[in-house]
Amino acid sequence: MPNLKKIVLLLLPGFLISLPWSPLQAHLDKNFDRNGGHWDFFGNYHCHQSGCRMAPSRNDIMSRRPQLSNRNQDLFYLEDDWPHWMLVSSCQNVRTQILQATSEVPVSWTNPRQCEIREGRWTDPYSGEEFSRAARLEIDHIIPLAYANAANGFQWDDEKRMQFANDPLNLIPVSRDSHRDKRDRGIGNWRPDQKSFHCEYAAAWRDVSTKYDLDLFQRDRSRMNTILKDCDIPERDFGEKDGNTDIDVRAGGIPIPL
Repeated sequence: MPNLKKIVLLLLPGFLISLPWSPLQAHLDKNFDRNGGHWDFFGNYHCHQSGCRMAPSRNDIMSRRPQLSNRNQDLFYLEDDWPHWMLVSSCQNVRTQILQATSEVPVSWTNPRQCEIREGRWTDPYSGEEFSRAARLEIDHIIPLAYANAANGFQWDDEKRMQFANDPLNLIPVSRDSHRDKRDRGIGNWRPDQKSFHCEYAAAWRDVSTKYDLDLFQRDRSRMNTILKDCDIPERDFGEKDGNTDIDVRAGGIPIPL
C-alpha cells in the first residue's frame, strides 16, 4: 500500500515552464464559477451574470471564513483559481511524477520520451484494489480543492493556491470509483473503506492543513483528531522548508489538462 511519506520523498521537484501573461488578461480569460462570477488577480470578486451573489475579497483577512460555508463551497469554487497538474519537466507533469513515485514496480511508458506512463502497479489505499494501467487511476487531492477554497483558501494568493493544488503531500493515486465516491467531501463525512488507511488519511489531513494554515471546518477537525487518538503517526515538522515536498511555483506555470 502506498506510503504518503514515501511519495513525498520520491517525488523530485522540477522547474515549471512559465508563460508571459498580465493581470488584466488573467481576469478577462477566466471562466465563471457556479455563482456567475470570479475573483480577479487582485483578490476582488466580480459578478458577471444575473443572480450572482457577491463574495468577500480575498484580501479581507479580518474574518477567517466570511460568508462561505460547506453549504456553498461549490458555488464559489472555480478550478481556474487552483491550476494543477503543472508541467515540472520537459514533458512530465505532476500527475505523471506522482504515478511514477507510487508505483510498486518500475513503470513502462507510452513513448521513448517518457512523458506518459502506460503501466505499473498501484494499490488504491481507499478501496484496496490493485491496478496495472495508469489510465484507470485518478490523482486525488486528499484535502479537496473545493474544500480548501471554502475554508480560508479563497483568500490565498495565486502562488499558494497553485502550490497547494500540486503538492505531493496532498496527492495520491486512487481508482475512479473511489474518486467519484469521495468527491469534495471532508474527513468529517467521508473516510476510505479501508480502515487500515484511516490513520494515514487523518495524518495527511492534519499535516497538509498545518503546512498551509488551512482553517478546517469544526466537524472535520473533530473527526480528524478522534481518529488520530488511536494512531502512532508523529506530526511533520514544517519549521524548515522541505525541498522534496513542494512544486516550485514561483516562476508561474501552465496547467496540463487531462
